Amino acid sequence: MDGLAIRNKRLLVVEDNPETRQWICATLRSAFPDVEFVATGTFAEARALLFGPKGTRQAFDVALLDIVLPDGSGIDLIRRINTELRETTPVVITIYDDDATLFEALAAGAMGYILKGVKTANLIEQLRRIDSDEPPISPQIARRMLNFFKVALPAQKAGPAFLEANLTNREVEVLSLLGKGLTATEIAGILGMSQNTCATHIKAIYRKLNVSSRAEAAIEADRRGLV
Repeated sequence: MDGLAIRNKRLLVVEDNPETRQWICATLRSAFPDVEFVATGTFAEARALLFGPKGTRQAFDVALLDIVLPDGSGIDLIRRINTELRETTPVVITIYDDDATLFEALAAGAMGYILKGVKTANLIEQLRRIDSDEPPISPQIARRMLNFFKVALPAQKAGPAFLEANLTNREVEVLSLLGKGLTATEIAGILGMSQNTCATHIKAIYRKLNVSSRAEAAIEADRRGLV
């Protein structure tokens, strides 16, 4: 790949939340008016655009990829991009800031890791790092990477039970409130987040704990001493 310059490039935006997808696209239009981009909300559509039959697939210089999609994983797309599309730079843009997701994405070949939920100016700043041939990595993620290598492995294994599932601090808070029987709407109000963000955290909790209902999540919260 010839650097990570974003000017005069073609981008693929893969984000299942319509509001977030609209925000990313509006940011690209205003900050990078000479950039062409295509936006989609599913794994299947992204796969078809990137790897479809000859004549239907499209070439992209940069792919901004969410991790959790309704029909697949952005990390699987990153792995395939890294193997088959060396001209495409995969960059994660997600809400997940836990070690498991972060390092799985980097191991798959992600060349950047941007957290959602930031101000538009912060997103622009991260994308402009691509112009400077620098990997776009949110400051929180950079700190997490440094802390990860500062912590000894025995200390990691000695943590609380909920760390075994690699839950983030915010996910632990959400799980604790699920364990107390609160609804997603009530949790969003208590923690001062949008319902969409709360739903994303709950989806991540279900995935990490391998559960499929609030009742099962409540049992796991109790088992981990969060209730």
